Formats: sequence, C-alpha cells, structure tokens
Amino acid sequence: MISNEQRAHDIALALIAKNADPKNPIAAYHEYVTLLVPLLKELDRDFPKGIN
Repeated sequence: MISNEQRAHDIALALIAKNADPKNPIAAYHEYVTLLVPLLKELDRDFPKGIN
C-alpha cells in the first residue's frame, strides 16, 4: 500500500522537477511545501486509508 504522504511527495517532486530553478534550492523547497500541503489534504480527503 502506498501512503497518502508518499503519493503526495511523489506528485510534488514531479511538479517541482519540471518547474524549479536548480540554482535556487530554497525557493524550490518553498514551492515543494506549497504544493505538498494541498495535495496531501486532497489525498487524505479522497483516500482516508491510503491507496491500495
């Protein structure tokens, strides 16, 4: 089973990898967190017990 946290992390990393500036890791981290929190809330709402 894949946890909602792992799924949200994977999605956020994929989005960051496409758009982040590698010369500015702090801004990339802030963008990652900005993406991660709403993704996790959405996944927790849709899949309260994780994804099988």
